[in-house]
Amino acid sequence: MAVSADSPDLRPDWPLLRQALTEVGVAASTRVWTDPAARWDDVDLVLANGAWDNIHRPEEFVAWVDRVAEVTPVANTPGVLRWNLDKRYLAALADAGVATVPTTWLEPGPGPDADGEIPLPSGAPVEFVVKPTVSGGGFETARYRAADPQAGREAHLHIRRLLSAGRTVMIQPYQAAVDTHGEAGLIFLGGRYSHAIGKGALLMAGAGPQSHLYRHEQIGPLAASATQLEAAHRALAAAETLVGPTTYARVDLVSLDDGTPAVLELELLDPALFFETHPAAATRFAQVLRDLIP
Repeated sequence: MAVSADSPDLRPDWPLLRQALTEVGVAASTRVWTDPAARWDDVDLVLANGAWDNIHRPEEFVAWVDRVAEVTPVANTPGVLRWNLDKRYLAALADAGVATVPTTWLEPGPGPDADGEIPLPSGAPVEFVVKPTVSGGGFETARYRAADPQAGREAHLHIRRLLSAGRTVMIQPYQAAVDTHGEAGLIFLGGRYSHAIGKGALLMAGAGPQSHLYRHEQIGPLAASATQLEAAHRALAAAETLVGPTTYARVDLVSLDDGTPAVLELELLDPALFFETHPAAATRFAQVLRDLIP
Protein backbone atom coordinates (compact mmCIF):
# COMPACT_ATOMS: atom_id res chain seq x y z
CA MET A 1 0.00 0.00 0.00
CA ALA A 2 1.18 3.50 -0.80
CA VAL A 3 1.34 5.70 2.32
CA SER A 4 2.37 9.22 3.23
CA ALA A 5 5.60 9.99 5.06
CA ASP A 6 3.76 11.56 8.01
CA SER A 7 1.31 8.64 8.43
CA PRO A 8 3.28 5.50 7.58
CA ASP A 9 1.39 3.32 10.04
CA LEU A 10 -2.04 4.10 8.56
CA ARG A 11 -5.22 3.54 10.54
CA PRO A 12 -6.02 0.83 13.12
CA ASP A 13 -7.63 -1.24 10.37
CA TRP A 14 -4.35 -1.78 8.48
CA PRO A 15 -3.27 -4.78 10.63
CA LEU A 16 -6.69 -6.33 10.04
CA LEU A 17 -6.34 -5.98 6.27
CA ARG A 18 -2.75 -7.21 6.26
CA GLN A 19 -3.75 -10.30 8.26
CA ALA A 20 -6.72 -10.93 5.96
CA LEU A 21 -4.46 -10.66 2.92
CA THR A 22 -2.01 -13.11 4.48
CA GLU A 23 -4.86 -15.57 5.00
CA VAL A 24 -5.74 -15.48 1.29
CA GLY A 25 -2.10 -15.90 0.28
CA VAL A 26 -1.14 -12.29 -0.45
CA ALA A 27 1.87 -10.61 1.15
CA ALA A 28 1.27 -6.92 1.88
CA SER A 29 3.52 -4.05 2.93
CA THR A 30 3.58 -0.25 2.93
CA ARG A 31 5.84 2.12 1.02
CA VAL A 32 5.95 5.91 1.14
CA TRP A 33 4.76 7.16 -2.24
CA THR A 34 7.12 10.16 -2.23
CA ASP A 35 10.20 8.06 -1.43
CA PRO A 36 12.42 8.26 -4.54
CA ALA A 37 14.05 4.96 -3.59
CA ALA A 38 10.74 3.06 -3.44
CA ARG A 39 10.33 0.40 -6.12
CA TRP A 40 6.87 -0.22 -7.56
CA ASP A 41 7.69 -2.56 -10.41
CA ASP A 42 8.36 -5.49 -8.07
CA VAL A 43 4.78 -5.69 -6.69
CA ASP A 44 1.64 -7.09 -8.29
CA LEU A 45 -0.76 -4.34 -7.16
CA VAL A 46 -0.47 -0.89 -5.58
CA LEU A 47 -3.31 0.23 -3.31
CA ALA A 48 -3.24 4.03 -3.40
CA ASN A 49 -5.62 4.97 -0.61
CA GLY A 50 -3.00 5.55 2.10
CA ALA A 51 -1.35 8.52 0.38
CA TRP A 52 -3.13 11.06 2.55
CA ASP A 53 -0.82 13.99 1.85
CA ASN A 54 -1.78 14.06 -1.84
CA ILE A 55 -3.85 17.20 -1.18
CA HIS A 56 -0.63 19.13 -0.50
CA ARG A 57 1.01 18.04 -3.78
CA PRO A 58 -1.80 17.07 -6.16
CA GLU A 59 0.13 17.49 -9.42
CA GLU A 60 3.00 15.40 -8.06
CA PHE A 61 0.56 12.73 -6.89
CA VAL A 62 -1.19 12.47 -10.26
CA ALA A 63 2.16 12.21 -12.04
CA TRP A 64 3.26 9.50 -9.59
CA VAL A 65 0.07 7.50 -10.16
CA ASP A 66 0.59 7.63 -13.92
CA ARG A 67 4.21 6.48 -13.60
CA VAL A 68 3.34 3.61 -11.29
CA ALA A 69 0.47 2.49 -13.51
CA GLU A 70 2.97 2.01 -16.34
CA VAL A 71 4.69 -0.80 -14.41
CA THR A 72 1.96 -2.32 -12.21
CA PRO A 73 -1.81 -2.08 -11.65
CA VAL A 74 -3.05 0.68 -9.31
CA ALA A 75 -6.31 0.64 -7.31
CA ASN A 76 -8.31 2.68 -7.69
CA THR A 77 -7.39 3.29 -11.31
CA PRO A 78 -5.51 6.47 -12.28
CA GLY A 79 -8.61 7.87 -13.99
CA VAL A 80 -10.75 7.40 -10.90
CA LEU A 81 -8.09 8.88 -8.61
CA ARG A 82 -7.53 11.90 -10.83
CA TRP A 83 -11.28 12.62 -11.09
CA ASN A 84 -11.82 12.28 -7.35
CA LEU A 85 -8.88 14.46 -6.30
CA ASP A 86 -10.85 17.65 -6.95
CA LYS A 87 -14.27 17.95 -5.29
CA ARG A 88 -15.73 19.53 -8.39
CA TYR A 89 -16.74 15.95 -9.09
CA LEU A 90 -19.78 16.83 -6.95
CA ALA A 91 -21.02 19.05 -9.77
CA ALA A 92 -20.74 16.13 -12.18
CA LEU A 93 -22.73 13.94 -9.79
CA ALA A 94 -25.41 16.63 -9.43
CA ASP A 95 -25.62 16.91 -13.21
CA ALA A 96 -26.16 13.14 -13.29
CA GLY A 97 -29.18 13.49 -11.00
CA VAL A 98 -27.49 12.53 -7.72
CA ALA A 99 -28.67 14.41 -4.61
CA THR A 100 -25.69 16.38 -3.30
CA VAL A 101 -25.22 19.13 -0.73
CA PRO A 102 -25.86 22.45 -2.57
CA THR A 103 -22.54 24.05 -3.46
CA THR A 104 -21.39 27.43 -4.72
CA TRP A 105 -18.10 27.33 -6.66
CA LEU A 106 -15.63 30.23 -6.81
CA GLU A 107 -12.82 30.01 -9.33
CA PRO A 108 -9.35 31.47 -8.62
CA GLY A 109 -9.02 35.22 -8.98
CA PRO A 110 -9.19 38.27 -6.73
CA GLY A 111 -12.24 36.93 -4.86
CA PRO A 112 -15.01 38.96 -3.28
CA ASP A 113 -14.29 42.48 -2.13
CA ALA A 114 -13.49 42.82 1.53
CA ASP A 115 -16.84 44.50 2.15
CA GLY A 116 -18.89 42.58 -0.42
CA GLU A 117 -21.37 39.82 0.23
CA ILE A 118 -20.29 36.21 0.32
CA PRO A 119 -22.06 34.32 -2.49
CA LEU A 120 -23.89 31.86 -0.26
CA PRO A 121 -25.84 28.91 -1.62
CA SER A 122 -29.55 29.48 -2.13
CA GLY A 123 -31.71 29.37 0.98
CA ALA A 124 -29.64 31.72 3.17
CA PRO A 125 -28.40 29.05 5.59
CA VAL A 126 -27.79 29.83 9.25
CA GLU A 127 -24.25 28.50 8.90
CA PHE A 128 -22.03 27.68 5.97
CA VAL A 129 -18.77 25.88 5.28
CA VAL A 130 -15.82 27.14 3.22
CA LYS A 131 -13.09 24.87 1.86
CA PRO A 132 -10.88 24.43 -1.21
CA THR A 133 -11.93 21.83 -3.75
CA VAL A 134 -8.66 19.97 -3.24
CA SER A 135 -8.79 19.14 0.45
CA GLY A 136 -9.38 16.30 2.85
CA GLY A 137 -9.77 15.47 6.51
CA GLY A 138 -10.94 18.98 7.38
CA PHE A 139 -7.79 20.67 6.05
CA GLU A 140 -8.41 24.36 5.23
CA THR A 141 -12.08 23.89 6.09
CA ALA A 142 -14.08 26.19 8.36
CA ARG A 143 -17.66 26.64 9.55
CA TYR A 144 -19.09 30.15 9.82
CA ARG A 145 -22.31 31.71 11.16
CA ALA A 146 -24.05 33.61 8.38
CA ALA A 147 -25.52 36.31 10.64
CA ASP A 148 -22.28 37.05 12.51
CA PRO A 149 -20.48 40.10 11.02
CA GLN A 150 -17.13 39.01 12.46
CA ALA A 151 -17.60 35.53 11.01
CA GLY A 152 -18.42 37.13 7.67
CA ARG A 153 -15.17 39.09 7.70
CA GLU A 154 -13.22 35.97 8.62
CA ALA A 155 -14.93 34.01 5.86
CA HIS A 156 -14.06 36.73 3.34
CA LEU A 157 -10.41 36.55 4.36
CA HIS A 158 -10.46 32.77 4.15
CA ILE A 159 -12.02 32.82 0.68
CA ARG A 160 -9.74 35.57 -0.66
CA ARG A 161 -6.64 33.80 0.65
CA LEU A 162 -7.58 30.55 -1.07
CA LEU A 163 -8.50 32.26 -4.34
CA SER A 164 -5.31 34.32 -4.33
CA ALA A 165 -3.35 31.08 -3.96
CA GLY A 166 -4.99 29.81 -7.13
CA ARG A 167 -7.36 27.41 -5.41
CA THR A 168 -10.99 26.87 -6.35
CA VAL A 169 -13.29 27.45 -3.35
CA MET A 170 -16.53 25.69 -2.49
CA ILE A 171 -19.18 27.10 -0.15
CA GLN A 172 -21.89 24.86 1.24
CA PRO A 173 -24.73 25.42 3.70
CA TYR A 174 -23.89 23.63 6.93
CA GLN A 175 -26.37 20.82 7.44
CA ALA A 176 -27.81 21.10 10.96
CA ALA A 177 -28.58 17.37 11.03
CA VAL A 178 -24.85 16.68 11.27
CA ASP A 179 -24.85 18.04 14.83
CA THR A 180 -27.69 15.73 15.88
CA HIS A 181 -27.30 12.67 13.67
CA GLY A 182 -23.79 12.97 12.25
CA GLU A 183 -22.71 11.71 8.86
CA ALA A 184 -23.21 8.24 7.40
CA GLY A 185 -20.33 6.61 5.53
CA LEU A 186 -21.36 3.69 3.33
CA ILE A 187 -18.43 1.57 2.17
CA PHE A 188 -18.27 -0.40 -1.07
CA LEU A 189 -15.65 -3.03 -1.87
CA GLY A 190 -15.28 -4.25 -5.43
CA GLY A 191 -18.36 -2.23 -6.34
CA ARG A 192 -20.58 -4.01 -3.81
CA TYR A 193 -21.95 -2.59 -0.56
CA SER A 194 -20.00 -3.87 2.45
CA HIS A 195 -20.75 -1.93 5.65
CA ALA A 196 -21.47 1.50 7.09
CA ILE A 197 -20.19 3.79 9.82
CA GLY A 198 -21.58 6.81 11.62
CA LYS A 199 -19.36 9.84 12.09
CA GLY A 200 -19.89 12.60 14.64
CA ALA A 201 -19.71 16.31 13.84
CA LEU A 202 -16.17 17.61 13.34
CA LEU A 203 -16.46 21.28 12.41
CA MET A 204 -16.95 23.75 15.23
CA ALA A 205 -18.33 27.20 14.49
CA GLY A 206 -15.71 29.87 15.11
CA ALA A 207 -12.75 27.48 15.08
CA GLY A 208 -11.45 28.87 11.80
CA PRO A 209 -9.68 26.99 8.99
CA GLN A 210 -8.06 23.73 10.05
CA SER A 211 -4.32 23.42 9.43
CA HIS A 212 -4.19 19.66 9.96
CA LEU A 213 -6.10 16.48 9.22
CA TYR A 214 -8.57 15.33 11.84
CA ARG A 215 -7.07 12.57 13.97
CA HIS A 216 -9.78 11.95 16.58
CA GLU A 217 -13.02 11.28 14.77
CA GLN A 218 -16.06 9.89 16.57
CA ILE A 219 -16.74 6.72 14.60
CA GLY A 220 -19.07 3.80 15.20
CA PRO A 221 -20.82 1.04 13.25
CA LEU A 222 -24.07 2.00 11.56
CA ALA A 223 -27.01 0.09 10.13
CA ALA A 224 -27.66 2.01 6.93
CA SER A 225 -31.30 2.77 6.13
CA ALA A 226 -32.97 1.80 2.87
CA THR A 227 -32.95 5.43 1.70
CA GLN A 228 -29.26 5.81 2.53
CA LEU A 229 -28.43 2.61 0.64
CA GLU A 230 -30.40 3.80 -2.36
CA ALA A 231 -28.65 7.18 -2.34
CA ALA A 232 -25.21 5.60 -2.02
CA HIS A 233 -25.84 3.09 -4.79
CA ARG A 234 -27.06 5.88 -7.07
CA ALA A 235 -23.97 8.00 -6.38
CA LEU A 236 -21.50 5.19 -6.98
CA ALA A 237 -23.30 4.05 -10.11
CA ALA A 238 -23.14 7.59 -11.51
CA ALA A 239 -19.42 7.84 -10.74
CA GLU A 240 -18.67 4.49 -12.32
CA THR A 241 -20.55 5.55 -15.45
CA LEU A 242 -18.38 8.67 -15.59
CA VAL A 243 -14.94 7.25 -14.76
CA GLY A 244 -15.12 3.47 -14.56
CA PRO A 245 -15.34 0.75 -11.91
CA THR A 246 -13.97 1.10 -8.40
CA THR A 247 -12.09 -1.25 -6.09
CA TYR A 248 -13.02 0.71 -2.96
CA ALA A 249 -15.37 3.59 -2.25
CA ARG A 250 -16.99 5.40 0.64
CA VAL A 251 -20.12 7.46 0.13
CA ASP A 252 -20.51 10.10 2.84
CA LEU A 253 -24.13 11.17 3.29
CA VAL A 254 -25.86 13.85 5.35
CA SER A 255 -29.55 14.60 5.74
CA LEU A 256 -30.89 17.77 4.14
CA ASP A 257 -33.56 19.81 5.92
CA ASP A 258 -36.31 17.70 4.33
CA GLY A 259 -34.64 14.45 5.40
CA THR A 260 -33.27 13.57 1.96
CA PRO A 261 -29.90 11.78 2.11
CA ALA A 262 -27.43 13.85 0.09
CA VAL A 263 -23.84 13.18 -0.90
CA LEU A 264 -21.40 15.30 1.07
CA GLU A 265 -18.40 13.52 -0.41
CA LEU A 266 -17.81 10.46 -2.58
CA GLU A 267 -14.44 9.14 -1.43
CA LEU A 268 -12.71 7.17 -4.19
CA LEU A 269 -9.19 8.47 -3.60
CA ASP A 270 -7.96 7.81 -0.07
CA PRO A 271 -10.89 6.95 2.20
CA ALA A 272 -10.57 5.26 5.56
CA LEU A 273 -12.57 2.04 5.25
CA PHE A 274 -13.03 1.46 8.99
CA PHE A 275 -12.51 -2.30 9.10
CA GLU A 276 -12.07 -1.99 12.86
CA THR A 277 -15.84 -1.45 13.09
CA HIS A 278 -16.62 -4.45 10.85
CA PRO A 279 -13.65 -6.89 10.98
CA ALA A 280 -15.26 -9.33 8.52
CA ALA A 281 -15.08 -6.60 5.87
CA ALA A 282 -11.28 -6.87 5.87
CA THR A 283 -11.62 -10.46 4.65
CA ARG A 284 -14.03 -9.36 1.92
CA PHE A 285 -11.62 -6.67 0.77
CA ALA A 286 -8.68 -9.08 0.83
CA GLN A 287 -10.60 -11.34 -1.55
CA VAL A 288 -11.39 -8.40 -3.83
CA LEU A 289 -7.69 -7.45 -3.95
CA ARG A 290 -6.55 -11.04 -4.48
CA ASP A 291 -8.80 -11.30 -7.52
CA LEU A 292 -7.12 -8.22 -9.03
CA ILE A 293 -3.67 -9.80 -8.90
CA PRO A 294 -2.71 -11.55 -12.15
